[in-house]
Amino acid sequence: MGETTTIVTPPTFPSHAIKDDEKKKVVFCIPTITKPYQVCLDSLEASIPLITAAGWEEGTVYQIGCPYISAARSMMLRKALDAKATVIVFIDHDLSWDPGDLLKLIETKGDVIAGTYRFKGEPAEYMGALFPGLDGTPIVRDEDGCIKAHSIPAGFLKITRAAVNKFLTAYPELAYGEECSPMVDLFNHGAYEKVWYGEDYAFSRRWNAKCGDIWIVPDLNLNHHTPDKMYAGNFHKFMLAQPGGRDDPRCGRQE
Repeated sequence: MGETTTIVTPPTFPSHAIKDDEKKKVVFCIPTITKPYQVCLDSLEASIPLITAAGWEEGTVYQIGCPYISAARSMMLRKALDAKATVIVFIDHDLSWDPGDLLKLIETKGDVIAGTYRFKGEPAEYMGALFPGLDGTPIVRDEDGCIKAHSIPAGFLKITRAAVNKFLTAYPELAYGEECSPMVDLFNHGAYEKVWYGEDYAFSRRWNAKCGDIWIVPDLNLNHHTPDKMYAGNFHKFMLAQPGGRDDPRCGRQE
């Protein structure tokens, strides 16, 4: 006869007692058709020492060969949750960044935090859209300079475990697989009210509608790559150079 374990439950048994002690753990999720760009792998490798030094456990999941990005991300998300991630970061395979930028993204307050980066083309244009304030300028969070977003790309995106729970409660129809361990189609895309949404903007629309705010960390050095060209970017510097900004070249106020 095998060993028997007896658990005595107190009369005022708290629900949190059934959970494992929650540790800071981040899992990076990178979808790719064949292999991530080497600059992406190099950036991740250079970022890990800073992340572990800050007290985080870490892991990485790759989904290779799946042509359906929303499905690929949902499968990676399931693996990250099974690994007890408290934070999940989705990274596109053709991005690179400075070592400190990934830690900055992870530790910025909020359930959904993104970095934005350039489209692959000229002139420079950044993905996503911002919510305007009453005066028409972006809404900036005083404590850290983050900018409130209407929509964001999903290539450098932090989502907390709590955010997944909020999303699943708000959109139970987007769960599939086993009831006890479902995959969550965060990035389900398609038409809505006569507009077609890609996977990242569809997630943004749903999150803003029922779950909470999205914040962009502007001062990140995020580079978008083709096999033979890098489109270097920093959204903070880009915004400062816009008309009326501190570094607007037409005003002669560059520092």
